[in-house]
Amino acid sequence: MNIFEEAIDVLKSKVQVRKLFQDMHAEDLQRVINRIESIYEEKLLVQMEAEEEQARKKEAVESIVQQMKEQGVSLEDLEIVAGTVTTRKHKPRQRFMFTYETNDGAAVNWEGATTGRIPAEFSDYLKRTGKDRKDCIVSELG
Repeated sequence: MNIFEEAIDVLKSKVQVRKLFQDMHAEDLQRVINRIESIYEEKLLVQMEAEEEQARKKEAVESIVQQMKEQGVSLEDLEIVAGTVTTRKHKPRQRFMFTYETNDGAAVNWEGATTGRIPAEFSDYLKRTGKDRKDCIVSELG
């Protein structure tokens, strides 16, 4: 816990605040209270401005939605016109079924691509036999 969290924990407890300010004069305590009240008022003002901004945006959105309904336009129509229909940006990876032998001679089938990571046993098999990955393809999965 950092010092700020500890300070907040102290300020949240009336008993701990009383203990903290027990040796403080009433006038000094009033100055602290006035400063805290001014900070509170600033926070309230910022919060009210944010709420007004949200209300303005909500009203604008409702107005736009109403206009769209009147014109018979849907969100899908906007996506088509704007060209923002999401499509995959990369080519899908072709998948294959590979067969290889482990060190103990067991045949293993593995599903994967011709690029990317492969099982360690498959890598060992390729090094041991001098074969290429594509030489071990049994079938294309799609």
